[in-house]
Amino acid sequence: MQGKALPKSGGNGHQRMITEWDSQFPGIGMHLRTIYRDGFTCTVYEPSTRTPTGLDESMIPLPRFRMPATDIVYQGTEGELYNHEEDPYQWRNLWDDPAYAAIKADLVADLYDSLPPERDPKLKAEAPT
Repeated sequence: MQGKALPKSGGNGHQRMITEWDSQFPGIGMHLRTIYRDGFTCTVYEPSTRTPTGLDESMIPLPRFRMPATDIVYQGTEGELYNHEEDPYQWRNLWDDPAYAAIKADLVADLYDSLPPERDPKLKAEAPT
């Protein structure tokens, strides 16, 4: 895991929070990138990958959590956008709302401009995440 410790007191000058989530299910990878800034949370669903992950179905302990690799596929156009001031519980996804297109575009650009470099080499997947 990469990252920096969160500040313990205010006034640190931080403007955004960024998280990355890469899940390696057997046979498929899901890749989510999220930015929180100015009262909005924006999550980009990057294209799913179909690369060997080193994991197999036996590593998922409960059968009800096993799913065929064809069940979850993202094209890279999907995402989530929430306005915390108007929707603190994140019930209304504004990703496809034309009224928020400019805000979404700004947040997505800021997200990709602010991401740290990818870890090279990547850590080996040892269990489903």
